[in-house]
Amino acid sequence: MPDHETFVDLLQHRAAIHPDRPALIFDPDPADDTAPVRTVSWADLAARARQIGARLTATVRPGDRVLVLNEPGTVFAENFLGVQHAGAIPVPAPLPDGYRRQRDRLAGIARNAEVAAVLTDAAALGPVREWAAESELAHVPCLAFDDVAPGPAADWQRPAIDGSAIAFLQYTSGSTSAPKGVVVDHANLLHNLRMFHEILGGSEGERVGGWLPMYHDFGLIGQLLAPLSVGGCSVGMSATAFLKRPYTWLRLIDRHDVRISPAPNFAYDLCTRRVTDEQIAGLDLSRWAQAVNGSEPVQAATLDAFARRFAAAGLRPESLCPGYGMAEATLSVSGAVEGRPPVVTAVDADQLERDTVVAVGEAYEGPVRHLVSSGTAPADIDVRIVDPATRRSQPADRIGEIWLRSASVARGYWGNPEATREAFGNALADGEDGFLRTGDLGLLRDGELYVTGRIKELLIVNGRNLYPHDIEAALRSVDDRLSKGVGAAFTIEVPHEELVVVQECRARSMAPEARAELVTAIRRLLSTEFGVGAASVVLVRPGAVPRTTSGKIQRGLARMLFLTEALGAEHEQLTSAAQGVRAGQTADRVRS
Repeated sequence: MPDHETFVDLLQHRAAIHPDRPALIFDPDPADDTAPVRTVSWADLAARARQIGARLTATVRPGDRVLVLNEPGTVFAENFLGVQHAGAIPVPAPLPDGYRRQRDRLAGIARNAEVAAVLTDAAALGPVREWAAESELAHVPCLAFDDVAPGPAADWQRPAIDGSAIAFLQYTSGSTSAPKGVVVDHANLLHNLRMFHEILGGSEGERVGGWLPMYHDFGLIGQLLAPLSVGGCSVGMSATAFLKRPYTWLRLIDRHDVRISPAPNFAYDLCTRRVTDEQIAGLDLSRWAQAVNGSEPVQAATLDAFARRFAAAGLRPESLCPGYGMAEATLSVSGAVEGRPPVVTAVDADQLERDTVVAVGEAYEGPVRHLVSSGTAPADIDVRIVDPATRRSQPADRIGEIWLRSASVARGYWGNPEATREAFGNALADGEDGFLRTGDLGLLRDGELYVTGRIKELLIVNGRNLYPHDIEAALRSVDDRLSKGVGAAFTIEVPHEELVVVQECRARSMAPEARAELVTAIRRLLSTEFGVGAASVVLVRPGAVPRTTSGKIQRGLARMLFLTEALGAEHEQLTSAAQGVRAGQTADRVRS
């Protein structure tokens, strides 16, 4: 990757070298070979970035924040880069939808960033202006530059920026807390793009693609900016199209010769369950070199099932690439070694619940958990496992908080000095400083990083440390009627911690006795697999478990909805203690 101070300079350099090469491809329906596909060349992308940048200077000043809201397509990339070419700071976010919670969240982002303008496309301009008016943001200009035709931009002047200039604000998904704007400068960005390709073995002209939304860090860095940084091509499609028909993602990879395609664990699980034998017969996945799995805990069962299911399409087991990253580190931290199947370690489940990892063999007869390695980190990224209470480094095979130190670590949170002080610039007990506290739990074993969960979501039940994603994955195996939905596991204080599981299924279509049998089976699994004696079980309709825009389960929100009886339960069986807690919450609301 050429040595440049900013992504603006890197983009213009790449365009000058290979102007006719495709930079962006958007395929609205990869399953339809006759559907029109939009392709933007490097020359046109660089020209549009300059033209949009020149136009924006009439509205915004260098350093101003600009909210970037776009329909799926190539316009997001053009607008995002155009904001950078104006010397302003792009703030990517999802378009306002019909849900009040999402519209309010977007308004909160706009206010926190103090945006000077909103940049969208003509198709969304009307709804965006309506959202701005209802959010008391009518004074903020809402712009669309669809009429900008690629061509010379003689009035564009390179902004006076260097590596210390802010490249963008990345608002976190808010799976465990309110969204915070991560401040990523150009030096952070360029360093992490080098790390991305070092981890995945990316090369000149790389094609990276998938369905990830561009406003999410996984989509923005991993799917858009990473291929552009090496003069490659970003291949996209709609996330909605994938969720409706998971096959379209795999068809995109085959149709456009995509080498690297990233997605969260749930996407691989969805494909395994919903792609048909007939669809697999028409796929060639032999050229898919890196099936990157990250953004949420990676499940060993999902990797195994996906590898077996799509082997008939030419998928190689060594193509599966679990990884770890986060917005506060720009994105990439670690990834599986290219050309080697994922490392999965069977461990004693009882010891794991005591924050100790003891590997076991096939002959072991006790309870077992399978931990998936997120690979190794490049030498430029310093990873430590730390006791969050004492700030002392943990010995090998001992779980602690993951701390990071590298040039990829962002500058902090926009307008939030308290949260910045808590997460960034931390020191170990011996005085070694400059570390990011990730809030994630994990361990290092034989150089491999294993991520076991998040501190805020760790469940402590009867003195046992339980990980919600392990419980949620196990619930789907109880019965076929649960296999297609997602669940949320959390605890409530009664006054001790008691487990609640919320699981999607079509309970309303089941007879009452069948629902009761299903709950009994769930409680039996919780008892035998996790040692949980008392648990409340709530069955909800498909889609009722709250998730972030990137698909992460919002367990904190699910807990709040449970306590306020707003989950829309189709069937529930609660412990007497849980009933009392919820009744108390209801009484408090009535009194207030």
